Amino acid sequence: MSTELAQLASLRGLARALVHGDADADDLLQDTALAAIEHPPPPDRPPGPWLVRVLRNRWRMGWRTDTRRRAREAAVAPEPAVDGGDAIDRARLLQRLGEALVALAEPYRTTVIRRYLDGASAAEIAREQDVPAGTVRWRLKTGLERLRAALDESHTRTRWRLALVPALRFAQGGLLVTAKTKIALVIATVVVALFAWWRLAPGPEGPGAGVRPQASGVRLPDPPAVRSPQSAVPRAMPPHALVENSSAPTISGRVVNWSTGDGVDDAELTFDGQDGAIALRTDAQGDFELVAPHAGRYTLVTISAQGFLPYAPEYLHSPVRVDLAPARAIRGIQLFLFPALDYHGRVVDASGAPVVGAHVRLLGTPEQQIYRLATEWSSDRDGTFVFHAPDNAVLEATAGTRRGWAVLDGKVAIDKQLTIVVGEALARDQVITGRVVDEQGQPLADVLVSADPDDLRGGSTRVGSTMMTGSDGTFKLEHLDRESYVVGGEADGFASTIVHAHGGARDVELVMTRGQVIAGSVVTAAGDPVPAFTLLAFRRDGVLRIETATRSIADASGHFELRVQPGKYDLAASANGWAPSPTVTAEAGATDVKLVVSAGAVVRGSVRSAGDGSPIPYARVMNEAVGGGASAEPANVGTVTHRDGTFELTGVPPGKLSLSIAADGFHERIESLASAHDGDSVGPVDLRLTPLAPGEQPNIELVGIGVQLAADHDGLRVERVIDGSGAQAAGIVAGDHIVQVDGGDVAELGLQGSIAKIRGEVGTTVAITLARASGNVTVNVERRKLRA
Repeated sequence: MSTELAQLASLRGLARALVHGDADADDLLQDTALAAIEHPPPPDRPPGPWLVRVLRNRWRMGWRTDTRRRAREAAVAPEPAVDGGDAIDRARLLQRLGEALVALAEPYRTTVIRRYLDGASAAEIAREQDVPAGTVRWRLKTGLERLRAALDESHTRTRWRLALVPALRFAQGGLLVTAKTKIALVIATVVVALFAWWRLAPGPEGPGAGVRPQASGVRLPDPPAVRSPQSAVPRAMPPHALVENSSAPTISGRVVNWSTGDGVDDAELTFDGQDGAIALRTDAQGDFELVAPHAGRYTLVTISAQGFLPYAPEYLHSPVRVDLAPARAIRGIQLFLFPALDYHGRVVDASGAPVVGAHVRLLGTPEQQIYRLATEWSSDRDGTFVFHAPDNAVLEATAGTRRGWAVLDGKVAIDKQLTIVVGEALARDQVITGRVVDEQGQPLADVLVSADPDDLRGGSTRVGSTMMTGSDGTFKLEHLDRESYVVGGEADGFASTIVHAHGGARDVELVMTRGQVIAGSVVTAAGDPVPAFTLLAFRRDGVLRIETATRSIADASGHFELRVQPGKYDLAASANGWAPSPTVTAEAGATDVKLVVSAGAVVRGSVRSAGDGSPIPYARVMNEAVGGGASAEPANVGTVTHRDGTFELTGVPPGKLSLSIAADGFHERIESLASAHDGDSVGPVDLRLTPLAPGEQPNIELVGIGVQLAADHDGLRVERVIDGSGAQAAGIVAGDHIVQVDGGDVAELGLQGSIAKIRGEVGTTVAITLARASGNVTVNVERRKLRA
C-alpha cells in the first residue's frame, strides 16, 4: 500500500491534468475552482495574485467552522456512486499510466515529467531546453494527447477518467495532515490544473467544441447567494436599466445571443469582488441575478456558454464593472455573447497543394486571455482543420521553415472558409522586454502591458501581445515581428501611458503616473441618473482621437471617474434603450462633466433581399457612427430583425439618421434617412440588401463622396478614391488633406463627426475644403451610390 500511495502522490499532477481536475468537488479546491479551474489564465503565465487571493478569501470566509470542516471531511471520503473499479484496477491503471509515460518519445517525456511531476513552470522548462515557451506548450499538448491515446487503447475514456477520481480524491485529501500543508498542496494542484488541464485537454465534440469545459459528469453547484432565477416563464426586459430598493446589493439582467437577440441558457458568469470570485448561471431565458454579500465594486471576469465564444479579458482588467450600493438593486443589464461558428481552414503551399501536419495557432484574442479557446490545431491529410475564432482574428501556420498568416475577415465570415498559404517568411519570434515603474521608480505589479501594431490597417495579419507584470514590474511581450508597436500600460489608480518600440527592443521602461481625474455623471434629459452605461474617452490630438479608456459601468448614481494624462478629452456615453449622449470635450482635472442621454427616435421597418424581396431574419441594424466598448457590453447594440424581417430600433440619436444593416450572405449597406428628433417615430422603412454571388467578396453599399479617410494630426488624409465617385469627378486625389466639411473644422468634428456630415442623400452635394501646397481649395462634391 505504501508503494501505491507513493505512486499516487508522484502522479497526482499528471493524473489531474488527464481527468480535468473535478475530483474534490466539495472541498476548498472546488470553491476556488469556481473561479479558477474553468477560467484559468494562459498556461505560460503564473496565476499570480488572482489565484492566491481567491483561495485566501475562500479560506477566510468560513472554512474554519465546524460545519464546513465536517463537509470537507465528508467530501474527501470515497463516493460509492463513482464507478471507478476496485483498488487493484486503479493500481493497474496507474501502472499503465506510468508505463505510457516512460514509453513517451522525447522530447515530450522529459517535458511532461518536468512540468507535472517536478512542478517546473513552462518558462523554466523553456530556459532549460533552450527553446521558446511556445515550443514547451506545444510539447506538453502533444505529450498529453499521446498519453490519452495510450490510455484509450486499453480502457474506454469514461472508465479511465472515473477510475482516477477516487485516486485523486485520496491523493489530495487523505495524504494531508496540516492546514498549512493542505493549503500549499491545494495551490500546487490548482496551479497544475490551470497550466495543464484547460489549455491542453481536448474540448468537447460537436458544435461549440473547445468553447466550454466539460465536467466529466460533475457539475459545480451554484452558491446559494447567487443562484440565478429559475422561473420558466419568460420575463420582459425593462427598456433600460433601472434602480430599485432591495434587501441586499443586487444586480440582475440577461445574457443575450448577439446574432439572434435571444437569451442564452446556462451561461456562466464570474464576478470578482472584495470577497473573491462569485460564479452564477443564467436560467432558461438567459436571466441572471447576483445578490452580493457586501456593497462595493464587482468586476465581470468571464461569461461563457456552450456554443459561444467566451468573454474573458485579462484578469483584474475587465472594463465591465459594477458598483453596488447597500439595499439597492440595478436591474435590466444586458450582456452579449457571440456564437462560436465552425470555420474550415486549409493550409496550402505556394502552388496550392495541401500541406499535411502544419501547426496552426490562433493569435490575438484579447478578450479570451483567461478562458482560452482551443488555440492550436494540426492540418490533416487534405491540409484542413476546423476552428472557432472571433472576427478579425489572425491564424498562423508553420510547416518546417515555411510559415504563413491569414485573417478572419468579412469574406471568411461569409464563406466559413480560411486559406493559409505557407512559404519562406521571417518568424515572428521577436520580444519586447521591459519594466513598469511608478513616478518614484518603484516596480508596479499586475499592470496590463500590451504591444499593438503601430500602423494596423484592414486585412493586416500583424497582431499584438499582452501580459501582466510580475511582482518586480517586468514584462516580456512575445511573438512579435520587427516592425513598430505602441507599448502601453494600464492599471487601476493610474493614467494609461504609452511608448513606441520596435520588435526586439529591450529594457523598455513604462512610467505610470497618477495623472489627473476626469469625473462626472451620466444622466437623462430630466436629470435622473443612468445606472448602467458604457463610457468612451478619447484624447484629442489635432484631428486624431486616441482611445484612452472604455468602461462599462453600473452605478446607481450614474457616476464615473477616470485617471488620465493632462490634455483635452472627448467623452461620450451610451446606455441600452437611450440615444447616446452628444460628445463633451473636457480638460483633464474636470470633475463635473455631465453626459446627457436622450430618448432618441424610434425607427421601424423591414430588411429584405434586393433579389427576390424575401424577408431577411436576424439581420443586424445599428447606428452607423457609434462604436466601441467591450464585446460583452458594446456601446452600439442596435437590434436584429425578426423572422419576418421586421425590426424596431430604439435610441437613435437626434439629427441625420445613418443606419448600418448587415446579414449573412449579403453585402452590408449604410442607409441615410431624413433627420429625426427625440421622441420621433420614423418609418416604416424598407431596407434592401444585395445577395452575394458565389465567391463574391462582400462590400459595403452606401451613399457618399467616395473616399477612404484616415485621421492624422493635420486633417483627414485621403487614402483612396473610389472609381466613378463624386470625389473622383471633383478632382480629389489620394494624399489630399480635408480640413473642413461644409464649413465645419475637422479638428473639432473628428473622423466620425466629419463622416456624419459627408453622409447624405443621393444627388446632393457637400463642400469639401482641401489643404494643398498652393493653399486651401473648396470643391463641391456630389454624393453618389457606391460599393466600397
